[in-house]
Amino acid sequence: MRLMVAVMTASLVLSGCVSSPSKKESSGSTPHWVVDEPIQGGHVYGVGSAPVYGDSARALQQAQDAARVSMVQKLKVTISGSFSQDTEEVRQTGQQTQLMKTVRNTIKSTIPNAELDNLEVQENYVDTKGKVAYSLVHLDRIKASSKLRQRIGELDLKVTDLDAKTPSNIDTLRQLQGLMPALKYLEQRGRLSEQMQLVDVNNRSVPKDEMLRGVEDRIKGLFDALVVNLIPSNNDGSKMRGGLSESLTDLGLRISKQSPHLTFRYSANLRPMEKGERFYVFASGKVSIEDAKGRTLSSFTREAKGVSGASKEQAEFKAVQGLAKALGQELANSFVSKID
Repeated sequence: MRLMVAVMTASLVLSGCVSSPSKKESSGSTPHWVVDEPIQGGHVYGVGSAPVYGDSARALQQAQDAARVSMVQKLKVTISGSFSQDTEEVRQTGQQTQLMKTVRNTIKSTIPNAELDNLEVQENYVDTKGKVAYSLVHLDRIKASSKLRQRIGELDLKVTDLDAKTPSNIDTLRQLQGLMPALKYLEQRGRLSEQMQLVDVNNRSVPKDEMLRGVEDRIKGLFDALVVNLIPSNNDGSKMRGGLSESLTDLGLRISKQSPHLTFRYSANLRPMEKGERFYVFASGKVSIEDAKGRTLSSFTREAKGVSGASKEQAEFKAVQGLAKALGQELANSFVSKID
């Protein structure tokens, strides 16, 4: 499944970054590559076709898309193993905390597909009699792998430099603030590594060295050490504190009044309702996230709903869980885009 996901990702990348070299377009005799696709060591080709319905330019674009799909399929079948995937661990249980997963997933969603160099449309052909457009695309796998290796090396250097510039004797939150760009570099590296294994002649990737893994371990340890304090500001907020604390603990946060790195000040409004022998509780919460100095890092309003056929208490519990999940997502967003 990881292989299929990685290949699908790579195919999207390939489909979005074809260059426009000095390609040949002909409507004369049929070129040999239409029926006899080129074969060359260290290179991969793809041929695609599309019917022409009046607009040859559109047909050629469709043919190019089909050629790219054909190329990806050839790259796919050369992979004998699966794409490597690092094991994420934070706690002694060997499981990554949900907060860390949310942060990394949030970062991934902000990273556009990386462009693949050396992919080109080599030649186009339009059969005016048969009304079919053909396209030949080409990738120099050796050059593409070399370029990807270089880009991965540049990202590795950024990660280690950032780690060296972030002191380890400062507050946990300040360290996280300083190291957040490193997480983005690492996620970008993962994208490029998937591409590398796809296009490399021997399907090799560039594994992380001990220094990179050390930076990841440092960031994971900082997230694991993060302490949060919950301060309700109204009665419904006080009622929610126990369930909210439990849910945030499940996310991987440590809840304590002693020397917190972050404080969540929140008010809540619980609105119970019974309809058709089912219990509903609508929870809305207004939250501000503050650092140890009382500086507001983020503020937001979120809503959640709990439904139960058994009791109002169960519906309320579900609503609190939903609100806690939204709160965790907002915290992750704050680390990615708001905490500076």
